[in-house]
Amino acid sequence: MTRNSYFIGHRLTNLIIPGEPDVLDIATPAGAWTLRKDPRYEEFKTAIEGGQCAETYSIETRGSYSGSRSAAIDAFSDELIPLCLGASFLTAMSVAPRRSLPHSDVTFLQVGPHFPRPRAMGLGFQSAVDTAMFKRNLEAFVAAYPAADPIEKIRLVSHHFLDALAFWSIEDLVLSTTTILEIIAITAKTIGGPLRVPVGNYAQRLTYAATRFALPPVPTDFRDMRNDLVHEGTLSGTGFPGKAASDCGLATAQALDWIDLYVFATLRMGKPGRARFTAEPFRGANSFSL
Repeated sequence: MTRNSYFIGHRLTNLIIPGEPDVLDIATPAGAWTLRKDPRYEEFKTAIEGGQCAETYSIETRGSYSGSRSAAIDAFSDELIPLCLGASFLTAMSVAPRRSLPHSDVTFLQVGPHFPRPRAMGLGFQSAVDTAMFKRNLEAFVAAYPAADPIEKIRLVSHHFLDALAFWSIEDLVLSTTTILEIIAITAKTIGGPLRVPVGNYAQRLTYAATRFALPPVPTDFRDMRNDLVHEGTLSGTGFPGKAASDCGLATAQALDWIDLYVFATLRMGKPGRARFTAEPFRGANSFSL
């Protein structure tokens, strides 16, 4: 390394990319990062599928600078959080640095709480259909994040999205999904209120959230189920009567797909490559209120 060069590299947990490329370059406002598959990738992927955490990819960048070395390194280091949040959101897996590569100019003594917490979540739910779409979506996420996060609370939504999918029961999943919708609803109130848009109640706020980005309405089945759970203590009550756990799983899947549409729109990622949530992954989950 010369005096005017730098290298930053870290190992990432739980990253599974559609197409599983050996190397993938991600263009960002600061320059470019390279994702590199670990030599033991297949072994680590099997471990993840079996309920463990494993370091499947590394992420690195290198280059030269003029002027302040600290400023050059900080520009890249600041992108690591949105890179991990974006990869986590797009894959529904907990993608985070665990330790740094040898000779990295930035090393972790301890990974801070702004990153997703490494946790076993299986193979996740992929939103992209191939490597090219994953690359395009992740680049858009990182580029839009600095401006979008203060308004849309993307850091909070991304973290809680992972928390929702690490649920213990269907009720837990529904309440976590409800919290994300509440965050979106308050954002709609903050933006729509000064414009004199009707945002006086929860339903109006979600209607405006959908209108802002020309999205379909939030599915009414989820709203009715949420109301039953919050007001009556059961997933299936007055508003959503006679439902089995599979019906509740489907209603929640539809709400999660709507959240996908919303986040993709706010970060200018277009639309998800697929509707990635169905009732099937939630089948067999514990329900203590039905």
